[in-house]
Amino acid sequence: MICVYPPAETDFTGNGAAVLTPTAAKIRMVAGGEYSFSLDHPLDPWGKWKFLVREAVVRLPVPKETIPAASVGYDTDIYKTTAKADLREGPSEPTTINYQQWVAGTTYTVGAKVTHQYHNYKCTYFDESSGQIMVPPNNSSWWTEIARRTSGSPSIATLNAGTELYLLEDVDTNWYKMSTTYGLTGYIKKSQVAYDRHISPSDLQPRVITEQLFRIKSVNVDKKNAKVSISGVHVSNDLNGVLVRDVNVTDVVPAMAIGKITEAFMMDYKGNIATNIADDSFGTYTGTIKRKNGMFCLTDPDTGIVPTFDARFTRDNWDLFIMEKTSTSAVCRIEYGKNADGIQWNVNTNSLVLRVVPVAKAESGEDLYLPENYIDSPYISNYPVTYMEPLNVKGQVGKDDGTGTDTDWTEETLLAEMRSKAQARFSVDKADIPVTNVTVQLERLENTVEYAWMKGLREVVLYDYIDVEDPDIGLDITLTVSEIEFDCIKEKIVGIKLSNNIYGERNTVAGYNIVNGALTENKLAGGVKDNIIQDAVSQVLAILD
Repeated sequence: MICVYPPAETDFTGNGAAVLTPTAAKIRMVAGGEYSFSLDHPLDPWGKWKFLVREAVVRLPVPKETIPAASVGYDTDIYKTTAKADLREGPSEPTTINYQQWVAGTTYTVGAKVTHQYHNYKCTYFDESSGQIMVPPNNSSWWTEIARRTSGSPSIATLNAGTELYLLEDVDTNWYKMSTTYGLTGYIKKSQVAYDRHISPSDLQPRVITEQLFRIKSVNVDKKNAKVSISGVHVSNDLNGVLVRDVNVTDVVPAMAIGKITEAFMMDYKGNIATNIADDSFGTYTGTIKRKNGMFCLTDPDTGIVPTFDARFTRDNWDLFIMEKTSTSAVCRIEYGKNADGIQWNVNTNSLVLRVVPVAKAESGEDLYLPENYIDSPYISNYPVTYMEPLNVKGQVGKDDGTGTDTDWTEETLLAEMRSKAQARFSVDKADIPVTNVTVQLERLENTVEYAWMKGLREVVLYDYIDVEDPDIGLDITLTVSEIEFDCIKEKIVGIKLSNNIYGERNTVAGYNIVNGALTENKLAGGVKDNIIQDAVSQVLAILD
């Protein structure tokens, strides 16, 4: 049933204020982005339509999706968190690094490390005429800020108070190994949980998503046609109202980046935010976030956690899951060239990259290149033209490597990092694959004999895979379900979009197209800001000469 609940309702187990009888209701789901609905309802004589007010909550059927339960296979105990807590990859948490306090008038040599006003610094330059009184930090780069905390075990999920966990192992006097009800396994401090009850394996049930809650944002009453039209967004977008104070991270794994963001929430968010990506298999995250909302931090196309790691973003009301996209069997196989009313194909090579030239900084400050200069795509021989791309890799030999430990880049480790980042443009970003989009209107195809094999598309969920053969360029590629249109009354998918570029192309724009304040530092590639400053200084010096 499609039900409506008052704006301040907290119990959604019943039928709410009214069971609705809409004439139309559709949901649009976009991978890593929009999750919205629209609904038309008659101005019925019982007054159900009067409950359709802004900020009210509507419960709607959605495409069925299952999040497997954590099956431990034997009787076990359930604990609940007593306060907000982190589930970690290992039995350790970050610790603070402290050096000797900086003292005015003391002579420090290059390489000296101090703590000043709860920050750590390393002396990177020294001049006897003024070094003794130079207070860190300063504009002359006498001191460089370095790691304040050790990395510890990264947070897999930040759990709200009352979250249920299955006990797997009593590790030691301080730590339990536990599993969430949605299948994430990690470690949590004993002081953060309390025993709740005992269960058997038969009590464990997977989390099945068949209905979701949406918040009304727009209401239009049409008295002439005796109907009210409403639209709104999934309740997870309540996270748009939660500001993040300040987050500044360099080269951290996804789980740690999410942990840093949730720690900086300026007020509590109703749901849990979890990930199972706790290593650097999909790269690392570097960014500066200040006074942005929580959903922006997760889904912004340029800086968000989800698009940065090409992750699977699943929502179950207020609970959010940022998960590794695991390989699954393709629903069906499509060959480019087939066509019918209801299928549209678009393939282009505008953003194709076949050769990457990574660039970092040598100890002298000059550009550092690989001895072999570049990394090639395995598909480079398939194309008549080689498309090259420069890739700025953040790092300088002899400076802090940003790992959260007291280590600096060496030439060997930085070259390895440059190769890794270049390879990731192909293995992770798929920059060497043509952008392919296929749009299918299933309503138009359901009665056609030649497309009967596509009925399986009615059972897909976001991020499912479809194999596509493109004989024009001699490649087999796999497309992802990037958009779904779902009819809530018929309870079936009526349209999908497939793509291998679900987060969109990031094109170059002219300066006059940029709104003031829109281009922040964390949207600039590594080294761009320094180059801008150096160019400005050079121009000023030229004028003075």
